[in-house]
Amino acid sequence: MAAGSTESAGPEHTDSAHTGPAHADPGPTADALLREGAAALSGSASPAADAALLLAHAWDRTGAQLARARLMGESVAPRTARAYRELLTARADGAPVQHLTGRAPFRRLTLPVGPGVFVPRLETELLVDAVLARTSAAPVAVDLCAGSGAIGLALATEAPGARVLGIERSEAALEWARRARAEHADELAAAGSRLLLAQGDATQAAEVAGLVQRELGQRPQVVVSNPPYVPPGAASAEVTASDPAAALWGGGPDGTEIPRRIIATAAALLAPGGLLVLEHAEAQGPALRRAAHALGFGGAATHSDYTGRDRYTTAHRMES
Repeated sequence: MAAGSTESAGPEHTDSAHTGPAHADPGPTADALLREGAAALSGSASPAADAALLLAHAWDRTGAQLARARLMGESVAPRTARAYRELLTARADGAPVQHLTGRAPFRRLTLPVGPGVFVPRLETELLVDAVLARTSAAPVAVDLCAGSGAIGLALATEAPGARVLGIERSEAALEWARRARAEHADELAAAGSRLLLAQGDATQAAEVAGLVQRELGQRPQVVVSNPPYVPPGAASAEVTASDPAAALWGGGPDGTEIPRRIIATAAALLAPGGLLVLEHAEAQGPALRRAAHALGFGGAATHSDYTGRDRYTTAHRMES
C-alpha cells in the first residue's frame, strides 16, 4: 500500500510491546514483484519484459516511471500487487501481454488491440523502413490485409503528406484499426497525412482496384502487406489461441497461397516502377520471388529480420 494510505491492516494490538494501531502493510517492492513475475513467466520468450509491461499496466505507470520506482525501492500497494499477480496468471496460461494490457507498441506508436485482431510484431516494423527507404516524399500507398492498421498508420505518421489506404476483410480487425486512427489523429494531422480504411478482400484484385479508385483516385506508388502466411502446423499453441485464424494461415501446403494472391493484386494496382513490400515466413522467399517475377515484377530480393531470418521481399513493377 502506498505511503500515507489510511487503510488498516487489522485490529489493534494490545500487548505491552505495542499498544497503538498496527501499521498498514506497505506492500512488496516493485523490484520484488518484477523478480517474482519473471520467475512466474520463465516459460515465455521474454519473461522479464512481460513482467515489466504487466506491472506498469496494473500500477498505471510508464516504463520509465516503473524503472525509477524499482531503482528507488518503492513499494506497491497490496491491491495493485494482487491485480498484477492476476495478470501474471493469465499470461502464464497463454494470454498475450498485449491483450491483457489492451496495447501494442509499434515503432513510434502504441496501438489498441484485443480479441479479433492480429497483434503486430516487432519484425513487421521493418516493412515500414523498407517503404520509407525506397519511396519519395508524400507517398501514396495501399496496405493490404491491414489488420490493426499498424503499417498504414506508421507510414502515414512518419512520411509527411502521405496518403495510405488500408484494406482489411475482417470487420472486427477494421474496427481496431479505426480506433487506432482516432487515437493518433493528432500525429496524422501534424504529418499532414491521411489514413483511409476500407473493408475488402485483398486477394480479389478487381475488388481492391475499385476501392483504390474510389478512395485514392490514382494508382499507388507502394503496395505493402503482412498477409496470412503461416504454413500448416507451424504456429505455436499460444498464437493459435489468441490471434484470429484468418490472420494466420496462408493456405496451400507451404502457406504461400494467400501471399501469391497478394502479389497478383499488387501487380494489378501498381504502375510501372511501383514498389511491393511483402512479409512472409522464413522459407517462403524463393517461391515468392519466383511468383513476383512471373507476375511482372523485377529485382525481387528477400531481406532478413532482426534475428537474421528471411522475413520480407521487395520488388518493383516492370513495364508491361
